[in-house]
Amino acid sequence: MAQFCIIENDDGLALADCSEVSALEAASRAGGRLVDAGPYRSYDDAWDALLALQRDLDEEETEAL
Repeated sequence: MAQFCIIENDDGLALADCSEVSALEAASRAGGRLVDAGPYRSYDDAWDALLALQRDLDEEETEAL
């Protein structure tokens, strides 16, 4: 069964497949750092969580200005 986690790399937030390895290992293999271990059971659920997290980060950044 597929499982996904949210990572951050040089390009920003991304999804990583953590079906066969731990979320930390998946992040490391993808060249990023773990942001949300989930695990999310579907790509769509993980994508929705990533978008919500990005929205929250954008709001925090706007409030800091």
